[in-house]
Amino acid sequence: MYNLTVFCSSKNNLAPNFYHDVNQLISNLNTNKFIIVYGGGSTGLMGTVRASWLASSGKIITSNIKKFVEPGILDDFVFDEIDDRQKKLVELGNAYLVLPGGYGTHFEALEVMTKNDIGEASKPIFILNTNGIFDDLVSHILKLISNGFVTRNLDKIKVFISSNPLELANWINNFNF
Repeated sequence: MYNLTVFCSSKNNLAPNFYHDVNQLISNLNTNKFIIVYGGGSTGLMGTVRASWLASSGKIITSNIKKFVEPGILDDFVFDEIDDRQKKLVELGNAYLVLPGGYGTHFEALEVMTKNDIGEASKPIFILNTNGIFDDLVSHILKLISNGFVTRNLDKIKVFISSNPLELANWINNFNF
């Protein structure tokens, strides 16, 4: 079994297609191959990840901070600070799934991309680009490359991006670890 660490939003005010795409992706992942590792909680896309994976009888590991612990949800790892929570999420992952999210999601995505870029890690990073939410980030990275600030293309650091949740689930399920 491989740990698939998921980075995503906990916000509840998103357009319905974000929840739909996440549900479609998560419910098509192989529960016999992966354990989902995520930030805990039951709201927003995190809640969709949790509900979809548990509905498929998948196993979950959570890493949360005390101020976000929800009654009735037992978290595996609970920390005082966000840095410790994020460090545990990264540490536990054999691969990473980046779903739409805010500052924390982007921070986590860039951290694992950096680790791959500098050779500290070599783990696949899968990005679900619903509604083109990551188009500007990818464009910015390409601009950084063209100006010499970044030397390795996304494919060289094992970043795989798709706006199609079924295609991305297929890539994840069939990735050769």
